[in-house]
Amino acid sequence: MKNKIIGTTTMKKYLTSLFLFMLMLGKLHGQTDFTKPEDTLTILEHPSSFSDLIKQFKGKVIYIDIMASWCKPCIQELKISKGLDQFFAKENIVKLYISIDNFGQTDKAIEILKTENIKGYFVTYQAPDGKPNQFATDLENLLLFDNKKQFRGIPIYAIVDKQGTLITNDAKRPSSGEELKKQLQKTNNSHN
Repeated sequence: MKNKIIGTTTMKKYLTSLFLFMLMLGKLHGQTDFTKPEDTLTILEHPSSFSDLIKQFKGKVIYIDIMASWCKPCIQELKISKGLDQFFAKENIVKLYISIDNFGQTDKAIEILKTENIKGYFVTYQAPDGKPNQFATDLENLLLFDNKKQFRGIPIYAIVDKQGTLITNDAKRPSSGEELKKQLQKTNNSHN
């Protein structure tokens, strides 16, 4: 059997046709960005610091949900937050979930998020090697502990503005509905 070599021109035509087909298929389903994170749960690599994590979303308001797989109020709020998906998409607001599950237990948090069909981004508080790191220290100082270094309890919600500034570490919960929407819209509109 002889090997067939496809010419460069033929390959270009094929790839162009394939691209156009995918683009048309996406438009039929209202999607032109085939990696839209709003449509899935995207698991992020462990960041070196809180600011490095936030830089990934520069230009967007970020709603942070600090949760754990063993936290029943966290899971109840997750179920409620699904009802806000259209609002988050319309306002172009990022949903960022941070699990504080113990090292080796974060798979449980991911499983819950996937089972509940949660959309957004996910990262774990714990480093993959289980050792303390700057990201964990940043979270402790900015979000997890109060001024007296007491653990605040979870779930914790926070809002970061489009410039990457932490606006509040005491944001409204998804169950607060319209109050949360107003809080996020205020941040979204006042920091253009």
